[in-house]
Amino acid sequence: MNIKKLKFALPVIILLFFSCVSSKQFNELKDTYTEQINAKDSRIKELESKLFECVENKNKCLKESAELSILNKKTEKEKIEFSDKYDDIKLKLEDIKLELKKQRSIVQLQDNVIKQVNDTKKHIETSLKEQIATQEIKIDEMKGRLKVTFVDKILFDSGSAEINKRGKELLIEVSKSLKENKFHNIKIEGHTDDVPISSKLKSLFPTNWELSTARATAVLRHLQDFGGLDPLRLSATGYSYYKPVDSNDTPEGRSQNRRIEIILIPAD
Repeated sequence: MNIKKLKFALPVIILLFFSCVSSKQFNELKDTYTEQINAKDSRIKELESKLFECVENKNKCLKESAELSILNKKTEKEKIEFSDKYDDIKLKLEDIKLELKKQRSIVQLQDNVIKQVNDTKKHIETSLKEQIATQEIKIDEMKGRLKVTFVDKILFDSGSAEINKRGKELLIEVSKSLKENKFHNIKIEGHTDDVPISSKLKSLFPTNWELSTARATAVLRHLQDFGGLDPLRLSATGYSYYKPVDSNDTPEGRSQNRRIEIILIPAD
């Protein structure tokens, strides 16, 4: 029976029992019912309070659930963004590793080139030290390149493009130094002074262009045929008198300008 029905029934009960119970019994019965009613009212308030607390907790949980849902979506988005960034960084790292590997290869190649230049230079300095001492042969090292210069008549007689006996022997010595050098190509340059070709030689060499080129080519052929050098590494060029190293106004200067240069160039 709920409280409303109990309150409605109480007057009826009082009337029923008014005539058959004493005043003391009536008051005791009234107090009992009053206590029961108060107890139930208190219980109702307690349950209502708990219900209100449950509703608050429910609302709080719903709010937290919504916040967690938003946070979860944000986390998923950040996770995707992080994954994309990770993949991007990984690709960049691979590119850096590949570039570093290439750079190490280049450095190793440069070390080998420099080492072979030094070895070739030492070998030529040892085998041709007499000619170097008299400055008939000069050696210059420049940024991974090596230039061997044969001055004046050490290779050719005047007006000739045929290598003389002494020149052939010297070129064979040079070829021994060049043969083991696999990191360089070999360029032969022919140079003359500015003295015009004599009328006797004009049928063979109309100008110093032809003479300088013929001499460079003769050296190339000798290095290939008798020095055993790979022709794919060889090239020859004539420059006539257009790249002098000294003045053509003196015999000494012209002597320096009449030369053959064998240049070691790092291979591609």
